[in-house]
Amino acid sequence: MLMKIIRTTTLFLFLQVLLMEPTSADNFSVDAKMGSLGIGMDVSFRISPYASINGSVNGFGLSTGLNNRDVDFNGTLRLLTAGANLGIHPFCNDFKFTAGAFYNGNQFNLTSKLRHNVTLQGKIITPEEVGKPKATAYFNRVSPYLGIGFDSTSHTERGWSLYGELGILFQGTPKAKLKAKGHSEVTPLVKNYIVSRLKISADKFLLNYYPVISIGVKYSF
Repeated sequence: MLMKIIRTTTLFLFLQVLLMEPTSADNFSVDAKMGSLGIGMDVSFRISPYASINGSVNGFGLSTGLNNRDVDFNGTLRLLTAGANLGIHPFCNDFKFTAGAFYNGNQFNLTSKLRHNVTLQGKIITPEEVGKPKATAYFNRVSPYLGIGFDSTSHTERGWSLYGELGILFQGTPKAKLKAKGHSEVTPLVKNYIVSRLKISADKFLLNYYPVISIGVKYSF
């Protein structure tokens, strides 16, 4: 149902663009920004007074953990997204709606460690036996995006301006995998146990519907 709404909204926006009167003066702009997707840059091209095409790349990395009562996960969160969207300026001013899609490279790169002994199918597994196998939590590599914001690409004037946007990146349910080479006690049963805990922790840390907040400065040519 959600994907149907996104597809319908995107189709509607594209039809709006096709019916719009082209602008007499093209407007190209770039911006530097920061927000919940990290530090990024956008390139925008105004194709009419009511519409713009926008490309975006964002990234950042930080140390973090995904601890729960059973397994400690420690490492880094890598934010990496790149994509394009269509911006509609319904009032021919700074306000806009956006719809598009991103390559989603957001993921956790972690080491895992049992916090205590666990009993799996009648066998006691200790933290020392398992060690610290590497784990990764990630999301859908292609993620739809919807947002609203303000954007100077609706103007023909050259110069500096502010840029801001609020939106949602539809990442999907978190996925996880474990690299257990060299750990003889990391049986498929243990692996599934750790992966299940990682999925739960990742789901709490990075939402399926990831909130996007960004603000920056833009220069229009």
